[in-house]
Amino acid sequence: MYNIAIYTRISSKNKLQKQSESITNQKNIIKSFIKNNNDLKNSNIFYYSDSGYSGANFERPDIKRLIEDVKKQKIDCIIVKDLSRFGRNYIQVHNYLDNIFPFMNIRFISINDNYDSIKNKNYTLNMDISFKNIIYSYYIKDLSKKIKTGKISKAKQGNYISSFAPFGYKKNKETNRLEIDEETANIVVSIFDLVYNGKSYSQVCKILNENKVPTKSDFKIKNSEIKNYKNRNENKIWKINDIYTIISNQVYIGDTVTFKKRCKNFGDRNTIKSNDKERIIIENTHKPIIKKEIFEKLNSKKRKPQDNNPKNIFAYKLKCGYCKYGLRYTNIGKNYKYRNFYCNTKNEKYNTNCYNVNILEKDLKNIIFQIINKNLLLIEDINIKNNKNSLKYEMLSLKECIKILNYEKSQVYEEYLEERLSKVKYLERKKDIKNKIMQYEEKIKKIENNLLKLENSSVEFNKYLKESQVTKRVIDYFIDKIYIYNESNIKIKWKFKEFIL
Repeated sequence: MYNIAIYTRISSKNKLQKQSESITNQKNIIKSFIKNNNDLKNSNIFYYSDSGYSGANFERPDIKRLIEDVKKQKIDCIIVKDLSRFGRNYIQVHNYLDNIFPFMNIRFISINDNYDSIKNKNYTLNMDISFKNIIYSYYIKDLSKKIKTGKISKAKQGNYISSFAPFGYKKNKETNRLEIDEETANIVVSIFDLVYNGKSYSQVCKILNENKVPTKSDFKIKNSEIKNYKNRNENKIWKINDIYTIISNQVYIGDTVTFKKRCKNFGDRNTIKSNDKERIIIENTHKPIIKKEIFEKLNSKKRKPQDNNPKNIFAYKLKCGYCKYGLRYTNIGKNYKYRNFYCNTKNEKYNTNCYNVNILEKDLKNIIFQIINKNLLLIEDINIKNNKNSLKYEMLSLKECIKILNYEKSQVYEEYLEERLSKVKYLERKKDIKNKIMQYEEKIKKIENNLLKLENSSVEFNKYLKESQVTKRVIDYFIDKIYIYNESNIKIKWKFKEFIL
């Protein structure tokens, strides 16, 4: 009898995934194989499944869990539908099948490849299996290149290859070409006109927001392009970056730009991450909304990225307590030595509360450092101790239950010997007791792992508390978001759940 690991994998979480490649189908094939093999019947079966992960490497959650269980000797047989499910990297797969698994006495079965390691002892994979594995490896390397080439070819033919049309356009589902959406195109024209006539981005935002012009997200939700918008605020408004994105998008003069990537930070918004060879411009693929000369005039002056600025340790953490948007900063003082964080929403939409939201970086650092050192240690100690005590009590209870079940098992056996139980009833009760014991033992193992995590968390926690000043790694470890109302009113959303169970 084996402890069998059934491993399944699909590279896409798409619900339209072919049925033949689905996780369910793979499981059914493997379970049927086990059922029809006498030496595998009545084995303990454990399931491992990675959905939405490529087989190009072994950086997959459940394949890692499987390998760990193999190391702990919980598994002695692994079954997959075919080798490509286990992995597509020839060298790594070959190493596992020829070196690691034989050394650890693991039986490996690939059903579609007709491979069973127990029948191939003392020699490497046969030529057919090795050849297939090499093909899988080359397939991965070649696939992305083919997809990229295909997309470029479609774009050159005038097809729009992205899933959703840019603001101002709609995508014709039959032709895959962009067509002007009059409702949103008028907003795009208004934005270009305002900027062309000398309005700043913040002034354009204020005009749009005061006139309650729907935002890009509003239209995406309306058209069901966004169904669960987690970051949507009740007072969703036009922001400066929205205006920049529209003004700088070449799509509005009838061109298609493929494989372009821009930095997230507004300060680096004109920096293209991909090189010029990857950035492909295809002209006149659809009807323009804006005249080319207007677009070129507005985009002739490029804003230089501020690479000389010191690193912002609060990046993506600071939010306005009132409007919930991210704070921006400006450098002030002699030689621009100090950084001041503020809410820019006041410039994009009239909001009295947002005017009060500003704080110096050095003051914020001091406040956060004091809070972490004064309060967190006590909170951590209480939480860790409570969780440890709770888990230990649960583990003791489970061990007592196992003792009772073992006693019950011996009693059932005595009843069988004394012929007070039939053989059939005895085997049924024995199996039932055994299954319950296994369930409790699994729970105990999980608790032991959780206790180990708590110990590691406590060590990690104290390591960060020993920092002499607040640093980016301390903030990233402890803090999810910081909401600023004013200098004396700050709320912190902690990351306790990440290290306290």
